[in-house]
Amino acid sequence: MARGVSAMLNVGSPRKRVVLMQPYLLPYLGYYQLLGAADLFVSYDTAQFIKNGWIERNRYLLDGEPRWFSVALEKSSHTAPILRKRISKVFDVRGILNKLANAYRKAPNAPFVLSWLQPLLEEPASSIAELNVRMLKASCDLIGVTTPIISASELGDGVGLSGQARVLELMTAVGASHYLNPSAGAFLYDSDTFSAAGMQLQLLQARLPSYQQGSHEFLPGLSILDALMFNPAHTVGEWARQGIVKNA
Repeated sequence: MARGVSAMLNVGSPRKRVVLMQPYLLPYLGYYQLLGAADLFVSYDTAQFIKNGWIERNRYLLDGEPRWFSVALEKSSHTAPILRKRISKVFDVRGILNKLANAYRKAPNAPFVLSWLQPLLEEPASSIAELNVRMLKASCDLIGVTTPIISASELGDGVGLSGQARVLELMTAVGASHYLNPSAGAFLYDSDTFSAAGMQLQLLQARLPSYQQGSHEFLPGLSILDALMFNPAHTVGEWARQGIVKNA
């Protein structure tokens, strides 16, 4: 484990609420509410890649309807972990930027958001996991969410473990006292098993405030880019702290 990561973990802290999530591509506000409620965020880059999920694509708003933007990936084994999924040499950064520029041409913050996004997409990345974590850290900096972010690959391979057992291993490695997961994933975990390991399982219910998206009816759950197109970054940061945390 790198010295910088070891210092960041502060394993002996009396209380540490930790989130473990796959690295999504510019995810929706609810994902940032997990960050806003956590003391540490672990990017689960060692998890198996899921095609056509949220890892290599997300949604934006075009004329009141959701549309997809995506990062092209090289073909590889369907069982490969996320950190092994390489970005294709034909990935068209300009194509994504043009889509967004057209869709948000009337949004007040479009020029700023696009100029902020372009270098993040253009800088080379070894994998989709590296790209997504880079943009996650940059967007957290932008909206003022200061939760430390590390990757599961920095904590060891966890050979032979999966599911809840692997989560418990990672939480132990970072000294978690509380494991925070989206409420929609409550069925994946057993609170008694976490209690036996000396941890509290907690669930976050996302709160997605509505905002003006031009002249169209509000559509929630889009990429964080949509919120940034229409709202000041500090407002989006305030929303990132409004998730509701409950004990499982």
